[in-house]
Amino acid sequence: MKQSALEAQKIQALETYKNAKKRYLETMSKSDWIAFCEAKRNCMLLGVRI
Repeated sequence: MKQSALEAQKIQALETYKNAKKRYLETMSKSDWIAFCEAKRNCMLLGVRI
């Protein structure tokens, strides 16, 4: 079964969120915090459960 474009976006958003969270927890820098918040926002907008 072929994935829809939305499903592919959801998978990508979740992977980006996980990577951003991991990076932020390692560094605790302001720029990583902003990237983490943006990734979380994208997940929420796409309806991805975190």
